[in-house]
Amino acid sequence: MGTYVMTCGIFVCLLALALIAFAKPLQMLLRMTVSAAAGGILLFLGQNMGAAVGLNAATLAVSAILGVPGVVGLYILGFLL
Repeated sequence: MGTYVMTCGIFVCLLALALIAFAKPLQMLLRMTVSAAAGGILLFLGQNMGAAVGLNAATLAVSAILGVPGVVGLYILGFLL
């Protein structure tokens, strides 16, 4: 019983250390996922209203990295080109 408790304690400590070590990358990944989802929704709505910007991997990548200003930039480029 004693080794089981010690093993569980070590596992919990290692899990806590891993979460602390990966907190920044996970936060960035979550922020990019939320930005990509919001950008995808905006691109989909714009496409349904007749804008010339398609919904594909490149436009989702731009919206994930740049956020809403990137989506606005895509619409401006679509309007100018």
